[in-house]
Amino acid sequence: MNCNLPKITYPTLRSLLLLKICEAISLRKDVEVANHSIESSDLQTKLQDTRLLAPHSILKRVKSETSVAAYSSAIALQLATESTQTPAEIADQILYFMNSSPSDSSGRETEKALLRDLTVSNTETGRLVFEFGDRAIATYLQKTLAQCLMQPIEIPHHPNCSPQRKSPQQSEIFLCQYSYARCTALIRINPLSNHIGKSVENDSAIWLKEGKLLLQKELNLLKQVITTLDEWEETSAPTLAIALSEAFQQFYRDCQIVKYNTVNLQLGQCRLALVMITH
Repeated sequence: MNCNLPKITYPTLRSLLLLKICEAISLRKDVEVANHSIESSDLQTKLQDTRLLAPHSILKRVKSETSVAAYSSAIALQLATESTQTPAEIADQILYFMNSSPSDSSGRETEKALLRDLTVSNTETGRLVFEFGDRAIATYLQKTLAQCLMQPIEIPHHPNCSPQRKSPQQSEIFLCQYSYARCTALIRINPLSNHIGKSVENDSAIWLKEGKLLLQKELNLLKQVITTLDEWEETSAPTLAIALSEAFQQFYRDCQIVKYNTVNLQLGQCRLALVMITH
């Protein structure tokens, strides 16, 4: 497990959504929704409760049949407890803001590209649903890979490893070390490695075929990568590393990586790029 993770200089998918939600419910006078702000007087006390703005309180990852990365928010239901408006009315206002307000991320092309391929909807109960499209995911992978390629590939060193496994936790950490070593080996022996930086890094379309994500068998690992980046600052590092290692091992069993010439070249590049991101 590589503890020297590259510093992510752009928001993860979840933090980007949190930023936009906070903009939508901001008490600033210049932030208006449908020509009127969500009732500032009613929400003043509630918004001062920092628990309301806790990431896990506002937003959670949900399963979706149409999106690799989908999130749900009950923020409208929470705000409605201190407002004369119904959850559905507040959700409608936030929805309007998300669909019509320009991003404040001036000059941040990655964030703009992600938001352009974001679908926001609301349920009858007032729950908001955010779904990133395949083009957004391709852009996200491209940017993540670019960050990863800035880090040197190091050969993992495990001094005096004892073959005796003393506890289940040590066994799981060993799996992380093994996965990291396996990723290192795959990158070093694959002739495509030298070309990944020039192709995938500079062109997010390499991840797509006819506008859809090329990766399908690999979705479990891809989703776990997104989860890892989303939750890295809040969840136990070993917990995330173990989950990522398990997803990688399944990916390694199911997908051809070494004999890249037996699969489509574009697919081979994407798989190796995913290995680099996992590494």
